[in-house]
Amino acid sequence: MSFGLALSGGGARGAAHVGVLMALREHGFWPDCMAGTSAGSIVAGCIASGVALEKLKKEVEYLSECGKWYLDPDYRGMIQFIPQMLARKPASLKGFLKGNRLERFLCEVTEGRRLEECPMGVLIPAVDLYSGKTVTYTNIKSPKPFPREVSGETVIWEESGMLCAIMMASSSVPGVFCPRQLDGRLLVDGGVTNNLPVSLLAAAGVETIIAVDVGGQSEMPGKYSILDIVSRSLEIRGESLEMCHAQGEILTLHPRLPKSAGLLDFSSMEELMQIGYDDTVKQMASVRRALSPKKFRKNERF
Repeated sequence: MSFGLALSGGGARGAAHVGVLMALREHGFWPDCMAGTSAGSIVAGCIASGVALEKLKKEVEYLSECGKWYLDPDYRGMIQFIPQMLARKPASLKGFLKGNRLERFLCEVTEGRRLEECPMGVLIPAVDLYSGKTVTYTNIKSPKPFPREVSGETVIWEESGMLCAIMMASSSVPGVFCPRQLDGRLLVDGGVTNNLPVSLLAAAGVETIIAVDVGGQSEMPGKYSILDIVSRSLEIRGESLEMCHAQGEILTLHPRLPKSAGLLDFSSMEELMQIGYDDTVKQMASVRRALSPKKFRKNERF
């Protein structure tokens, strides 16, 4: 049975999405199209661009060892921030991390492929700070015109663009990464409005959807930082929005990930990928049930 897969944001916990895909393929299930927000956009974008699952698995293993190298702090902006604030001058700090290294890495992995060149259908949301609207990038060919409103929110639909730039925009957590300038817009993490893009995938005409939610499971550590505050705040907002948005998935998988796994905890990515695989294997009977035309079930959650 054909189906679409919607992947949530969740920082380094997004590595679990790769494990989920490994388990699905091993048991004979593979999506016809994918949607992803933030970390989910990276996994969805890579697969849609033609990156083999085995290669993506190796990239996760590589990032577990070397991921921190791709964090490029804006040292100049941080040094100038306090004096600028005290002098009541416009602050130059737009985010603690520039995001340029990570975007270059994504461009290398996807071989510079454009959205419209992807062999697989993909949908990736980001949020434009200028207009306050969700910008949804997709190459999915809908039988109907894309709706201007989804779940009560105005949505701008775009059907072209450099895939790695779109993935980076959807992954740019406000305050952590600098916003991305793209097509005259100032874009940040799609999780601000759609952390689990099920409703957007349904609006694009996909009728059967399985969702994977790796967010909403973290906890505030005893010694927390600004990264923990931003990450947890977005999670709480995402949980609230998910309850409000009209969802259309037939099954939502919630891999049981360690609550201590942080936003940029690259060292845990290989472990998280394995947990995603193991947990999905345990839920495979539910996946089969959900995708069986004779046993169609609405909104199962595990």
